[in-house]
Amino acid sequence: MSKKRVTSFDVAKRAGVSRSVVSAVLNDTPGIGVGADTREAVLEAIRELNYHVDAGARSMKTGRSMTLAAYGDTRHPLFIRLLEGMQRECELGGYHILLCSPRPKGNAGGRAELLELYHQRKIDGIVTLDHTSYRDEEWASRVSAAGVPYVSVEGYAEVPGVQSVLADYSGSVETAMNYLMRESTAQQPGPVYAEVYHEGEADNWAERNRREAYTSWCTSRGMEPVIVRLEEHGGAWADCLQRLTVGSGQPSAPLLVNWSSAIPDLYRAAHKLGLRIGADLRIMAADNTIQGDRLSLPSLSCVEIPYVSMGEEAVRCLLAQMSGGNGNKAGHQAGKIWLPAVLRAGESA
Repeated sequence: MSKKRVTSFDVAKRAGVSRSVVSAVLNDTPGIGVGADTREAVLEAIRELNYHVDAGARSMKTGRSMTLAAYGDTRHPLFIRLLEGMQRECELGGYHILLCSPRPKGNAGGRAELLELYHQRKIDGIVTLDHTSYRDEEWASRVSAAGVPYVSVEGYAEVPGVQSVLADYSGSVETAMNYLMRESTAQQPGPVYAEVYHEGEADNWAERNRREAYTSWCTSRGMEPVIVRLEEHGGAWADCLQRLTVGSGQPSAPLLVNWSSAIPDLYRAAHKLGLRIGADLRIMAADNTIQGDRLSLPSLSCVEIPYVSMGEEAVRCLLAQMSGGNGNKAGHQAGKIWLPAVLRAGESA
């Protein structure tokens, strides 16, 4: 037979107080003063009886499940870093995280289930990690109609009315260029921007922002922008590096690459050409996707998209929505919060 469940009534009886006092201790209820001795008596009774709060009953009373849904692919390293930030902020607010993964087909990619969880009062809000070109207006409309507190990380950058936490890709390129060219001389060729793309991948706002920021940086300093496009794992790095190498005794053009995931192929090509990274060829990445600064030798100089901070900010936005705010800060575009990238200085530049 199952053991009888301990209730707040049992705790109140053991501590010699009313149930309202037990509730005040458990929930830090404002306006109800509880003396130190009384509080300790309640806590002692809780320990002795091994009492646990009934989450279902608390949810019915407060209307909160104290759980937030995090939607993304757990096989993706960026989602894991986002979760790290969400967990930090959730712990501060007493919230838990429910992981929800995309479905291969149907059910709106698995998102429809999120709305069901909200209607069942199993979650209080939703954070999704989206690709930078994501802008499903049907999903946004359903979320709005349901009144669900919602934040997209990286999605809906160009869609008003949807709360997004975004990386400042323009600022990341400017930071990278300032560092890459910090010791440039009159003899130093202008920097080259290598835009690596996946086969069949469409252009998106993040890549456009990076490209435009590079072009603006060069033209504002009287340098000619040089942009080369390479398919990921396409084997064209050797030709690209040979174009950068002016000749013996002459400095090579510094190279800014959009993705750190391209760095292993680039390093291999440089090794085959006898080019020393950081000496004969200065390289930097504008997006430390795979944390290449830790995985490459010589260590990679890069700017890192702050996914941990973006996870923290997403939770803060949700809590602000739940409390009646819009989650925005002064100076931010309505509905959009932009976070700066972080410089990681290495040996490659």
